[in-house]
Amino acid sequence: PLLEKLGGTVKKLLDDKDTAAADSDALQQLADAQTKITELEAEKEGRVDATKSEAKGELAALKKQLAEMASELEAEKEKKDGELAAFEKQLAEMAAELEVEKQAKAAETGELTTALEESVSAHQVELEEARGKMTELEAKKEGELATLEKQ
Repeated sequence: PLLEKLGGTVKKLLDDKDTAAADSDALQQLADAQTKITELEAEKEGRVDATKSEAKGELAALKKQLAEMASELEAEKEKKDGELAAFEKQLAEMAAELEVEKQAKAAETGELTTALEESVSAHQVELEEARGKMTELEAKKEGELATLEKQ
């Protein structure tokens, strides 16, 4: 019985040894898999960080480009505002010149109208005088004709 008990214990120890060896292989495979997972996660994080860094760089470049474009637009706006102000000043000067010319023409037209009215008036007086003389001459002529006929 003791020998049997000792045989059973040896057999149990041998079985435990085989189980322990199998467990050891499984633990090693698990450790290898865990190492591989850690490596892949580190690689993935590296790629994510690189992508983030690349995206930040692109964003910074786009912001810089946008700022340059805004600066160019502002400069163009200021240039156009200056041109518009110069054009408006030129128009105002032209309008003032035209107003002066208009007033001068109005004054000249007034003077010419007055001169024309005076001339017409003088001609009317002359015409009336000429008509009066013509009437006198016609009367004189008729008187002379009447006298000649009497003779």
